[in-house]
Amino acid sequence: MIMVQSTFHLVAESKSEALELMKDMVRLCRQEHGCLSYEYFAGLTDTNQLVLLQEWENADCLQAHYQTAHMEDFLGKLGNYLETEVITRSYASQDEPRVTSANSEDLAKPEQTIH
Repeated sequence: MIMVQSTFHLVAESKSEALELMKDMVRLCRQEHGCLSYEYFAGLTDTNQLVLLQEWENADCLQAHYQTAHMEDFLGKLGNYLETEVITRSYASQDEPRVTSANSEDLAKPEQTIH
């Protein structure tokens, strides 16, 4: 699974228009093959800061997402609503190990990756 976190700092005067654009992206992206989740979250102390958290089945699905017409349209309009540059980080998660034994000593721990 691939997880992507993007932080947006919106211009206060055009925030409502930016939110409409983002809501449309949520609707369209959730329909894409391999999209496990796609949602924006507002800051508690800075309400003009939004964080987008998205999860994709794999890197191929994410790359296909970046090539969609709605992504191109979104990126073409987004700059009008931003106070600062978007900060994006991607993380790869390994699949959870399958439990094959009731004995906890027999369970293998998954490898951990720190990003």
